Amino acid sequence: MALKDQVNDALNATPPESTARLETLRAVLAASGGGSDAEVQAALTRQISERESKAATFSAAGQADAARAERAEIDALRGLLRLAVTNTAPATPKKAPKAPKPAEQTAAEPAAKPALLSSKQLIIAGVVVAVIAVAGYFALKPKDESAASGGAVTVEVKAEDRTQGDPKAPIMMIEYAAPQCPHCARFNSTVMPRIKEEYIDKGKVFYILRIYPLGPTDGAIEGIARLCLPKDKYFQFIDLMFRNQPKWDPDGYQIPDVGGAVKQLAAIMGVSPDQADRCMTDPNEQARINAVSNEAVTRYNITGTPTFIINGTIVSTAEATYPQLKSRFDAILAKK
Repeated sequence: MALKDQVNDALNATPPESTARLETLRAVLAASGGGSDAEVQAALTRQISERESKAATFSAAGQADAARAERAEIDALRGLLRLAVTNTAPATPKKAPKAPKPAEQTAAEPAAKPALLSSKQLIIAGVVVAVIAVAGYFALKPKDESAASGGAVTVEVKAEDRTQGDPKAPIMMIEYAAPQCPHCARFNSTVMPRIKEEYIDKGKVFYILRIYPLGPTDGAIEGIARLCLPKDKYFQFIDLMFRNQPKWDPDGYQIPDVGGAVKQLAAIMGVSPDQADRCMTDPNEQARINAVSNEAVTRYNITGTPTFIINGTIVSTAEATYPQLKSRFDAILAKK
């Protein structure tokens, strides 16, 4: 189905009382020109950029409700982009036909363009795309208000969670992030170091990172981080990938061989190409990543990255500047 048709379907399925969502979808259609998938994607990208600016302005002005409303529409737009990824995901390859007899040989066909990921790495695309489709549906569906408005949710810490800090700290902060998410990379480089120094390292915040993939490359990177490296190197590798995002990220950068670029960075951590291939495509690990993502959608109503859960309260990107988080942390600590 064409992306424009999916936007129209989302528009028709939106209840009349959801006026903000209706305006968002109509704005995308109005800005999409001829309506090709490329034009609709461009319109989505422009809408996201404009709304990010509005959300930041509202947030800086202390208008939290307005910023939260903008963020909800941004999440919906990102959901449509994820549907676009689903539309263009590689299909499961069919078995190769038997080679024709010499008399049946035909003229050679032009060579196909190389895939962004190697054939081995593309195995994970089908796994992660299933999550993307589910996430896209929930991004277009109006959020559960108890979560969207910062209402409390019950959080379960899992044995496989990758964590930093003291588990007995008075504040527990879960971040749902994706390696190829630019906002996550910005948070990682500008906000997270201060939180680690002032709160995590001082025993005030217990931090958990959970990967919520936006595409197959995110699953590949998580596979390397968990299977190819010791547990104490996990955050170092994720930080390496965030800080070098333009060198491998297929979204917005012209990377001829994404898989090769990821493996080059993994080599810095001592991971061989063969090891990386095995870790990136491990079916059990990809199933675990899907389970984490599906829980994020169905239990916590997560629809975009980065999203945070702080002592059971959902906190969106617009509310995750260092001053805002510091204020939230200090208010919690003052009550302890």
